[in-house]
Amino acid sequence: MIMKTSRVAARASTGIVAERCDDAYLSLIRKTLARLETDLARHFKDQEDPEPVHDVRVDIRVLTSILYLFYPLISGSDFESADKMLKDAISAFGEKREADMLVKSLKDYARENPDHKESAYDMIMKIQSGSIPGEEDRELILKTVKRLGDEMISLKLTDEAKLQGDFGSFAKRRLSSMLEELRVQAARSFGKKRSIHKYRIAVKKALYSLELAEEERDFGGAVWRARLKAVQDIAGSIHDAEVNMKLAFDFGIEDEIFHEGFADFLEERIAEGRDRFMFLMDETRGMETDIG
Repeated sequence: MIMKTSRVAARASTGIVAERCDDAYLSLIRKTLARLETDLARHFKDQEDPEPVHDVRVDIRVLTSILYLFYPLISGSDFESADKMLKDAISAFGEKREADMLVKSLKDYARENPDHKESAYDMIMKIQSGSIPGEEDRELILKTVKRLGDEMISLKLTDEAKLQGDFGSFAKRRLSSMLEELRVQAARSFGKKRSIHKYRIAVKKALYSLELAEEERDFGGAVWRARLKAVQDIAGSIHDAEVNMKLAFDFGIEDEIFHEGFADFLEERIAEGRDRFMFLMDETRGMETDIG
């Protein structure tokens, strides 16, 4: 699913009024946690709707990006603890999200291959019947998110934060460093298929961090935002297709003809996506990273 770029900024802030790094950190965290609470309520109100699950996962990704944006100003042990909690929180919605993506691919396949529509929708019904969490899962998720919020709010920046000046100056230096790392990784990973998902995660963190920081001021990152969004979208499509292929066979549908056709459908999407991904990676290697 393609996420509109403006959603991250809308989730976190309508403008960071605080200039100090510690104030900016708390402002971003509190606004994102409030949005997470709202999206969780939407999810539990209608658990068959895939959109709230996507939004919840974006909220958690935004929290992760805030953590990485302020990484140089957080002690190692505090960072590791918060990072682990964020990974646990995103994993809590992993199964439901994967089921939603598989259903979407099956609907696309059925639309393009009407002869297999019946088999595709039989599989969709089987998936949906087992993908809605029960009350016990809900309570576990709520407790996990509550602990996560408490952890993120209580996290204190190091004394070095006071020496960094205002948040805008710090963010410019930090974002330039993150983008330079992505450029180097693009050159190092170019042509390696297994690097796609790992690079996609790094791109998400940089993209969300850039969007968050530019809520306060323009760092001239429009070109990078567009490029990172394109990389994120195509890498996400590849990852979803790879996961869907595995999940489809895990469900054990007896119609082998349908299975083979759906597998070919996913393989074609993966191949097309990789070609586009390599093109974007090649361009990224030569981009300037001194923004602001």
